[in-house]
Amino acid sequence: MAEGAWRRVLTDCFTPEELKEWRAAKERLGPSFDHEGHAAAWADYNARVQAALPLDPDSEEAKAIVAEWDALCADYMRVADPTMKNGAKPLWSFPMVLNDPEVFIQKR
Repeated sequence: MAEGAWRRVLTDCFTPEELKEWRAAKERLGPSFDHEGHAAAWADYNARVQAALPLDPDSEEAKAIVAEWDALCADYMRVADPTMKNGAKPLWSFPMVLNDPEVFIQKR
């Protein structure tokens, strides 16, 4: 997802106070956490998911995609408190269009 698009998603889904809490949580990941590598893993994941669509939600491939999502979120969920985790719900309903050039960078 493009940097500007992420900012749009985050400002639509979180209050300034909630974003401050997430920035603090990001710091709790510690200095050895590879933020650039993690961002690259998300970009790769997004490209692979887009390439796989449409997809049978009951397929093994869909289950693997969900498991990978959970794995990519795990480090952040580890440092998030329950309020932060509940506050992220708008992300699940944010109206994303996978071919929106402002939201996703497609690698082809």
